[in-house]
Parts: sequence; structure tokens; C-alpha cells
Amino acid sequence: MATDGLSLYATVSELQILKEARIDKVQQPDKDLLLLHLHGAGCGRVRLMLNIHNENGRIQLTGNTFENPDVAPAFCMLLRKHLIGCRIASIEQVGMDRIAVFSLYGKNELQDAVELKLIAELMGKHGNLFLVDSSGKILDCMRHFGPDEDSLRICLPNCTYVEPPKQARLHPFEVSEQALTELAKGRPPRLWLGNELLGISRLCAQQICSDEMPPEQIGFACYTVLRDLSEGHFHPSVIPEKGVLPFTPRNAACLPFSTMAEAQEAFYRMRDAQAILTKRRSSLRNTIEHALKRTVKKLDTYLLQISDEASMEQDRRYGELLTANLGTLKSSPTVAVVWDYYADPPVEISIPLSAQYSVSQNAQRYFKRYRKAKTARTYALSQVDSLKAERDYLEGLLLNLEACSSAEELAELKDELVSEGYLKPDSERRVKSIASKSEPIRYQAPDGTTIRVGKNNRQNEMLLKSEAPEYIWLHAKNVAASHVYIESASPSRETLVLAAEIAAYHSKASGSAQVPVDYTAHRYVKKPSGARPGFVNYFNQHTLYVTPEADKLLPLRFQERRI
Repeated sequence: MATDGLSLYATVSELQILKEARIDKVQQPDKDLLLLHLHGAGCGRVRLMLNIHNENGRIQLTGNTFENPDVAPAFCMLLRKHLIGCRIASIEQVGMDRIAVFSLYGKNELQDAVELKLIAELMGKHGNLFLVDSSGKILDCMRHFGPDEDSLRICLPNCTYVEPPKQARLHPFEVSEQALTELAKGRPPRLWLGNELLGISRLCAQQICSDEMPPEQIGFACYTVLRDLSEGHFHPSVIPEKGVLPFTPRNAACLPFSTMAEAQEAFYRMRDAQAILTKRRSSLRNTIEHALKRTVKKLDTYLLQISDEASMEQDRRYGELLTANLGTLKSSPTVAVVWDYYADPPVEISIPLSAQYSVSQNAQRYFKRYRKAKTARTYALSQVDSLKAERDYLEGLLLNLEACSSAEELAELKDELVSEGYLKPDSERRVKSIASKSEPIRYQAPDGTTIRVGKNNRQNEMLLKSEAPEYIWLHAKNVAASHVYIESASPSRETLVLAAEIAAYHSKASGSAQVPVDYTAHRYVKKPSGARPGFVNYFNQHTLYVTPEADKLLPLRFQERRI
């Protein structure tokens, strides 16, 4: 849930402690996120977050730290130039809209006094962050919109800042109880509150009063909540999985907090983490899918060259027949009729010719085409096995990517892509070792036996080196899949079948029935010298056919550590 007008009103009231605070540092960890480091007599040292994300947009004081990109975006560099050293003169909300204006004052490089405005518009996909000078000119903005993208206004540097169109709604703090009662007649609150009053989201409307109330009680309930907010009586609360409210809802289980910043921090912590993971996962997926598409295209080309042996042999035969029949050739400019002595008995056949060349030259052209096709086919035969291995490896990486549930696991996958040459390494000054490595998934069978699953190739390699030789190793047959280990030399039949179902579940065939799963002792699993991460050979295996069921397996899984 993005911030609505009521929540922004409460936030702006809390942020009044930032007046006269000085901006010491500006960071832009993400394309939608700005972080200002401030210090002042009324607030001490704090971090102010301005987030214009479509779904998680808000303004709040935060204690979180964020990883910054190797190179700061241009918008961040411009803000550093203009804002560092400035002080906050005022913080205001535009009406009850989702717009907050930070008025700033300071000095430029020539020590001349300047006045600036940092304007945050928290309007979903239309959200933006502007730096505007004293004349109203946009110095820059976080999202650029030209005339072809937004017909209502232009959001580009050097253009005049224009506020978003006003909404024809009533100010919630200026409506009487009687007017609210009249508006409530015949309509459920979740519909009319947001349609008639500014700054009220559907979630707020649902929690201010219930549909079952009679109109006169609805009007009183709405008036009471809005009056308390207008007088600065805030009671921030969080409705799990739904959003943050500046008041205590009437009919919903909620968690109370003392400030809006604390409520927002609690609600958005996991959502922000998931948004970051989604973005990183998407970037890695694009890299892997691009490499897989290129590999599959190359493999298809080589397989076509290999399968075209008949055409290649026909070119050789045409060249030999033209050469053998030069003396008795019956020909026209485009066709040569010759005896095909490869047939038994010999028959006359027609061979296409190019009118630009003599018969002898046409024969040499057929021989040249044959030699070229033969060379290409020989090279294709030498490349097919490695391309199939690369295709399987990349499909395995896609499977590993979907299993990633933490920043550490994504970082390990990225490191693997760098080591295999699919990504360029980060700048040396920014390379950081992963403080805590991710751990394999653990399941516990009903008899207490532990079953471990590698979620990526680093974990697969770790299990390959660490597990005891007598433990049982499992892998879905002939598909991309995780390595699975039963930490027992002689598991029960039930545990073995369960582990096979887990191996099938953590494979590309997870949605199939009767998935073949090979199993053998760990001592029979070997990694060839120079093989890609996660690739092994195995022997002395047996095969089980199982159908994985998530509802059966997930309750047996240990709780994972998430960021």
C-alpha cells in the first residue's frame, strides 16, 4: 500500500522536528529511492527516506542502511551539488494530496544565497521527485516524462514545474458531521469516502467505519476520526499484510506504534527487502535467459548442419558426375543431363548449373560447397556436446534462481555468473565478500532423518565435499535439478521415497507426475576435472518414480533465514 493523504499528513506533522536541520549527505540506493542524512538541534542525526515506488512509496525517518550502486546516478550527483549544506526551512503538504514540499535554503558555489524546493509526489506510477529553484524551474527530476508520455504536464529539466491536476473533492478536515451523514446515505463507506473526500484511500475508508453502521453513526464515526487527525492526535497502527494507518482502526486486528516512522519501518521492512530481491532476481534472470537463448540458437544451427549430410553428399556427387561426363555432356545454360553411375543400373539425371560459369567451373563450385559444408559439419559435431552441457547448465541456473530467497543466495549466483564469464565483475573498489554464506535447505523425515538440498551450485559443491561417503545422493534424472542428500547410510524405504519426492520437487520436472529420480551412495558421485559448477558423474545408481506434492513436503522443511 502506498501512502495516502491522511498518512502523509501525519508524517509531515512528525517531520516538523527537521526544521533547520542541515543536509550532510545524499544517497540514491535505488532508482525510486532517495536518502538524506541530516542533523539538527531538534532531531539529532537522522536519515530521511523519500521513496516514490509505485506500491511502497512513502516519506519516513529510517534507521535502515542501504547498499549504494558503484556509480551514483546523475540525479543523485545533481542533488549532492545543490543540497549538501542546505537547511530545511519548512515541510508542507499540498492540501490533502500526496505531495510534500521541502523548502530549503543555503549557498551555492559562489556563496550566494539560494532557495530551493524538493517536491515529493507519491502518486503510484505517476510519482516523482523534483528539485525546483526559486523561479519554479525544474533543475532535475527522478523520472522524466516528455510531451509524448504525459499529456498533462512535462517533467524534464529546465521546464517550469506544474502541480498535478487538482481533484474535485472535499477537504476531509473542512466537512461537518451533518455533511458527512448526508454523504453516507445509501452508499457503503468504502466507496463514498474516497470518492468524495481528499486523501482517503480505500483501506482507510474501510477502517474508519463499517458498512453495517446506520448513516447517522457513519457520519459521527468519520467526523470523530477526522477531527482527531486534524487536531494532531495520531495513533499510528499497522494492519498486517495491508498497510499503515495514522489512527487506530475500529474493526481490524492491528499493531499500535508510537510514531508513523516506526509503523512504516515495521510494515515496509519485508516489502522493501522483497522488492530489492525481485529487482536483482529479474536482472540475473535476464542475463541467464539471454545466454540460454544464444546457446540454444547456436545448438539448433549446429544440429541443422549435422542433419544436412544428404545435401552435402549430393553436392559432392554432382561435382564428380559433372567432371566424369565432361566429354559426353548434353547441356543447356542452366541444366546438365548426365549419366549417374552411382545408380544401378545407371540413369540419366539433370544437374542445375549456373549460366555464369562453364561446366568445369560449376563442378568446382559443387566441390567447394561440399568442402565448406563438410568442414562446418565436422566443427558442429565437435561443439554439440559442449553446447548441450552449457544449455543444461543454464537451465539449472534458472532453476537455482527461482529457489533463491535471500540476498546472500542471489549474490552467490551472481558470483558464479561472473566466474563463468556471463557477467562482468564489479568495480574492485566495490567488491565485498559475502559475510554470511547461505545454507542448503533442510528437511526432516518423520523418522528424524535429515535431508539436505542444495539451492544453488555453490551449495551443491559444498554438499559434494562435506557429506559422508556412505550417505545417499539423489538427483532427478535427465533434467536440471538440485542435489539432495539423505544423511544416512541405510535410510528406511519411506525416507528414501520422501527424499526422491523432494529431489523431484526441486527440479525442472516439479509439476510432472512419475518423475524418475536416480539415487546412489555419495562415494559413487564424482566431479570431472574442469567441469562446470554443480556438474557430476555418478554410477551404481537405482531409479525411483515419484510424484512430488508441495502440501506434503513443505511442512517438513526447516524455517529458512531470510533478509
